[in-house]
Amino acid sequence: MATSLRFLSVLFLVSLFALDTIEAKGLKLGFYQKTCPNAEFIIHKTTAAYVSRTPTLAAGLLRMNFHDCFVKGCDGSVLLNSTSNNQAEKAAIPNLTLKGFNVIDAAKAAVEKECPGVVSCADILALSARDAVAMIKGPYWKVPTGRRDGRVSTMANAFANLPPPFANITALKASFASKGLSAKDLAVLSGGHTIGVSLCLAFSNRLYNFTGKGDSDPTLDREYIPRLKSKCKPGDARTTAEMDPGSFKTFDSSYYSLVGKRRGLFQSDAALLDDPMTKDYVRLQATTKGSTFFQDFAESMEKMGAIEFIIHKTTAAYVSRTPTLAAGLLRMHFHDCFVKGCDGSVLLNSTSNNQAEKAAIPNLTLKGFNVIDAAKAAVEKECPGVVSCADVLALAARDAVATIRGPYWKVPTGRRDGRVSTVPNAFANLPPPFANITALKASFASKGLTVKDLAILSGAHTIGVSVCQAFSNRLYNFTGKGDSDPTLDRQYIPRLKSKCKPGDVRTTAEMDPGSFKTFDSSYYSLVGKRRGLFQSDAALLDDPVTKDYVRLQATTKGSTFFPDFAQSMEKMGAIEVLTGKDGEISKHCAFVN
Repeated sequence: MATSLRFLSVLFLVSLFALDTIEAKGLKLGFYQKTCPNAEFIIHKTTAAYVSRTPTLAAGLLRMNFHDCFVKGCDGSVLLNSTSNNQAEKAAIPNLTLKGFNVIDAAKAAVEKECPGVVSCADILALSARDAVAMIKGPYWKVPTGRRDGRVSTMANAFANLPPPFANITALKASFASKGLSAKDLAVLSGGHTIGVSLCLAFSNRLYNFTGKGDSDPTLDREYIPRLKSKCKPGDARTTAEMDPGSFKTFDSSYYSLVGKRRGLFQSDAALLDDPMTKDYVRLQATTKGSTFFQDFAESMEKMGAIEFIIHKTTAAYVSRTPTLAAGLLRMHFHDCFVKGCDGSVLLNSTSNNQAEKAAIPNLTLKGFNVIDAAKAAVEKECPGVVSCADVLALAARDAVATIRGPYWKVPTGRRDGRVSTVPNAFANLPPPFANITALKASFASKGLTVKDLAILSGAHTIGVSVCQAFSNRLYNFTGKGDSDPTLDRQYIPRLKSKCKPGDVRTTAEMDPGSFKTFDSSYYSLVGKRRGLFQSDAALLDDPVTKDYVRLQATTKGSTFFPDFAQSMEKMGAIEVLTGKDGEISKHCAFVN
């Protein structure tokens, strides 16, 4: 089974380019041009030296790159060894037959000799895989660089994320759709099966025991089965078979002729004949000897890498002109995820029969809908009906924060859009600014978030402004007797009163005065001085865990805040997401299809 994953290795090698764009802040072509100008040449030269002697390494490196990218992003974690306390990704069954580690080690050593501590292992793996495929007469694609290496590698993550080779067409299309790829992209990128071999063990059930009755897979060519059986005996766990017999060392289009004759090794190959679009593509390439295959392959690669770039480019264009939009988009993402999951429902308009989340008081001041609409329109132009509004929002929020020098976090994609959006749901799930620590902890716990996550995500108040109305009771009538909140710094109250008059519903105040347009850790210093605007800010000093976190970041100038925030955002972005057949891919983010 491990070797058979080469199918999805090629398909999702493409995903590494999309994942690349979400994985590393500043990812771009020629990233090392100034810091290590010969890096890509050194990697190419080293890879070429190995692949010229052993061409089968091309398939191995391609597969390794997929196994890296598909497990929590393209961060080189598949290269890490196990320790006495942890079984790394390498130890998972799908990874036991990976080949090419020696190539990566050699390329890394050569680059380190030239430029110590500059080029990441994740970049070396991505470049080496591309160069290896090009060496065996395959297509050549652009590889933006600037990835950073991950520190976490677990066997459990590998098992949870690497897809099996027996997927049917429904599962394959859903998987590709979750990556922003169409049925045509599935057919195109499946052509990567033109190189490499597979263990007999990965497909022998199709020969000997397909339904548990000692039968063969009826979708496999009857005349081909005896040839495979002569090579692969029952229970054989060592022998390998070529995926594209006769040219398995050369990247070409003959794979499609095999699939058309029902001779693809895996069920996932045979599945291409179960959908009109993929079946037509197989027939086209088989009858025209791959007339458009290389061009299509390149276009699908570029498309995969372009989707998130489009969102990033659109978001950056707006936020660079209006930095305060970063706070608006981040808040919108939070308000989306906390109300029945990250499903884009906060984007839906009210109708004659329903008041949507937008109409709830906490959402009346949300900003950034124009950014989401613009990004969605741009993506729809490139890939109609493929990318959800929920994913656009999640990516835009991340990219907006990064644009104002904030942390950068991984955003796995594949969310589906929700169809239900109501005012009561918003009121029931969004913690108000006057919540005490007990209510805040309960709210976060209900979303699978910890007390530490509460302290970390509250740090988002380092950017943005608030209408005076949201906290004026703390200044003028805290207990109904015309008094001020005793937890608010006495010297700070007059400053706030000079800005916010009683009953003022329009004026705004900076949540982090002096740096409200820049994502930093100064919020914690304010809270420590009892100058947070909201009761929910002050509440962080009422719990040992949150209080200690506030003090840590205040005294160390946010020593761990950025990585902590990234981790908590990744957790929040996964709250009750809709995937598979749930929800929809909305054509316009403000309306249900």
